[in-house]
Amino acid sequence: MYEVLLIVHFIGLAMGVGTSFAGMALGRAARDMEPAERGKFMQRASAISINGSIGLTLLLVSGLGMWLTRGISQVLAWGGPAFHAKLTLVVILIGGFGYMQVLQKKARQGSAEHAAKIPKLGAAMLLLGLGIIVAAVLAFK
Repeated sequence: MYEVLLIVHFIGLAMGVGTSFAGMALGRAARDMEPAERGKFMQRASAISINGSIGLTLLLVSGLGMWLTRGISQVLAWGGPAFHAKLTLVVILIGGFGYMQVLQKKARQGSAEHAAKIPKLGAAMLLLGLGIIVAAVLAFK
């Protein structure tokens, strides 16, 4: 069962971090477009955000499943400080993800101010995702 949860965890990781990389690449591709055209392009491109939502859900569900399968106290002891750092980064990422959802909704309603914040937040979330991966590797090497 643990191996199945681990596979699901890695699929969620690929979907979540992959969505961040894709969003960054799409943002770069749209950089030279006229503002109105860029807005339309990014609204269509935002459809990939569902992959991030699914990925985060898979990560959370499978992560909790692995945690419960191995035993909470055992995993906390085994992972040590790096695991605690990973959990802290995950909580921050979830907050950023929620804020991203708010920004995307307001951008779809036509708010250029909110749309302008999305690329910076996306870059921060990509860094958080990479930090989580590093902390996980350090915790469970």
